[in-house]
Amino acid sequence: MEVLLNVGQLIIGFAILIVGGEALVRSAISIAIRVKVSPLVIGLTIVAAGTSAPELITSVLASLKGSPDIAVGNVIGSNIFNILAILGIASLVRPNLIERSLKRFEIPALIGFSLLFYLAGFDEVILRWEGALGLVISVAFLWYAVRRAKAQGAALDSEEDVDVLKNVYYDMGFLIVGMLALAGGAQLALTAGETLGRLAGLSERVIGITIISIGTGLPELATSAVAALRGRNDIAVTNVIGSNIMNTLIVVGTTAVITPINISKQLIEVDAIWMIGVTLLLVPICMKPKSTIDRYTGSSLLVVYLIYLATLL
Repeated sequence: MEVLLNVGQLIIGFAILIVGGEALVRSAISIAIRVKVSPLVIGLTIVAAGTSAPELITSVLASLKGSPDIAVGNVIGSNIFNILAILGIASLVRPNLIERSLKRFEIPALIGFSLLFYLAGFDEVILRWEGALGLVISVAFLWYAVRRAKAQGAALDSEEDVDVLKNVYYDMGFLIVGMLALAGGAQLALTAGETLGRLAGLSERVIGITIISIGTGLPELATSAVAALRGRNDIAVTNVIGSNIMNTLIVVGTTAVITPINISKQLIEVDAIWMIGVTLLLVPICMKPKSTIDRYTGSSLLVVYLIYLATLL
């Protein structure tokens, strides 16, 4: 009975996370359209921030509850899940193109930030000053990325490209509902996920990398899959890249500033290496003709994710 109750709580928590992420993303996109910014900017910053909110809230709560392996495992697991599972599934829905701008700047930046995360956690602790440095880097990166994207990309010419809400009051309403739903859903999912994982004999590391990271990755999955279905690879792909950057810099940075994060040796020596290796897989994809993530490549990414899960379990 206890297992069934926790499974129900986990499902409800994930469902609330999806609703909250969807509400936050719709609000963010609607606001972006009103100020006329490009789809690349929307996907890289606003949509990525909205879909990364569950990871942020969940990692902060886990750290405050004294579960640092869940906090860090959530980030590492989410970054791996985003590239392998989300890009894989989105590309099965419809082949996606990696924009030239992403190849030249954002993807190399993501690789660099992943290496910085590894170096920061090499001594098995991320201190407050390291977290603060990550936040400063994130602000500088986003400022430059937005300026660069605005200079290179065309703004949205109409509201037909992406759904826009009725008026600014709807924007704010969806924003508030989204934030509240994310906070509540994260708390429910975290509590149920921890309980189920422990009942199954899983370590906090595995719980964070699997149950929690997949749950908090559902908004990214829903957003990228729907964007791919609508033929908006500018949002489908940049959402993943932007989310991973925000996870690495903002989620880890904010959590560490609130309380220093102790990281287990296995997370750094095994899972962080997997995260870096998975991120480096984007390089040969970018070198393909037209840099397309076709259905064959998407299937290959999903197979790699299943192999990673098999190594954990």
